[in-house]
Amino acid sequence: EEEELTLGIAIDASASMEFGNPNKFDFTRRLAMALGYIALSSHNKVSLFGFNESGVKRINGLRGRKRTRDMGQWLLDLIPKGGTNFSDACKIISTARQGRGVLVVLSDCLESDGIKQGLSYLVGGGWDVFVIQTLSPEEVDPLAAGLEGDLRLEDAETSGTCEITVTAPLVATYVKRLQSYCEDIRQQCTRVGAGSAKVSTDVDMEQLL
Repeated sequence: EEEELTLGIAIDASASMEFGNPNKFDFTRRLAMALGYIALSSHNKVSLFGFNESGVKRINGLRGRKRTRDMGQWLLDLIPKGGTNFSDACKIISTARQGRGVLVVLSDCLESDGIKQGLSYLVGGGWDVFVIQTLSPEEVDPLAAGLEGDLRLEDAETSGTCEITVTAPLVATYVKRLQSYCEDIRQQCTRVGAGSAKVSTDVDMEQLL
């Protein structure tokens, strides 16, 4: 017996996603479009969610390949801005499930309070959750990206600034902390029963799919 499934795709539309080369936000929209098209072509329903501190934007219950244009236009109209507010967004999205379904969360997961509480809401709402943590090459390896010398960094979401001098020891410490942070994100997913993967935006899209 075939059962209609729902694919939910939750896209982090906070300001920190508007960064990198390739750009994190453009990458997640391309990935969302590809996953959504696969689901529509397989006669499953697709619901899309974009979230930031302003709330959750959504388009629900797309069905059939003829809705591909609607899905694409919705993704094009999604604009990254402000902070994340991950937990509150997940609480809202957790109530939007219709029948059995998988929810793919596309985010850089750069959330000061972590993502475990938000994921708990999603899993508790009945979604099968999979998190794809998306980082840019510059975030993964600043030296390889050509970041060097004296820099003034500005937080995209809080506008806080700091001045640094990029050195090999500093970058080594940063990379170690980033790896520890990403491992913590993976463990938070595991604790609530969610799948997870970490990808860089320069990965081949076909290989990722």
